[in-house]
Amino acid sequence: MTRLNYNLTQRLMGAAGAAAIASLVALPSFAETTRVGQAGTSTPAEQTSQGAQRAAVTTVDQEFFKLAYQGNNAEIDTSRLALEKSQDQAIRQYAQRMIDEHTRANEVLTQQASEQGFELPSERVDPLDQAIAAQLTQLSGAEFDQAYVGVQANAHLKAIALYRTEVAQGESPSLIAYASQLLPSIEEHYEMANAMLPDYTTNNSQPPADM
Repeated sequence: MTRLNYNLTQRLMGAAGAAAIASLVALPSFAETTRVGQAGTSTPAEQTSQGAQRAAVTTVDQEFFKLAYQGNNAEIDTSRLALEKSQDQAIRQYAQRMIDEHTRANEVLTQQASEQGFELPSERVDPLDQAIAAQLTQLSGAEFDQAYVGVQANAHLKAIALYRTEVAQGESPSLIAYASQLLPSIEEHYEMANAMLPDYTTNNSQPPADM
């Protein structure tokens, strides 16, 4: 592995870790209740009903909708990359499980959004995760495997913080139930990726000599 590719891998893992810290710090600070607008030609009665429904969605709930939806999509996208680029059987099995379980999670979340009158973001993946996926496409072989496992561990650490925040501070009973039910699976995903890290870390994460 060249020093350039090693540094790229470390930046991928570090960026995802920074996002996890940001989610821990930022989400608990949300306290205000806000309304979400909607374009359309609803009748006054419908608008009144929709407005009352949306008023019950706190900022914590709104952020959870957005970040959980985008996080699921990011997991799906990077795991599809793993199926395309990795020949490692353990990586491929893990990636397929991530695709299956995060797809199901987003199906349930989308239904929750519809029932509560909240529109999910049009941007399916946030800019940070888009950048991580773009950099993963530049890697191959063992370099890709190492970066993918690191990204997965950090992404699920970020998700754990997000889901725990919703359970502790959310207002919607159905969203709290959703987060509570999925949290054990997300923790398991993290533990799996974290356990895989030593198998794909070169020289205990020390920079290799230049080629």
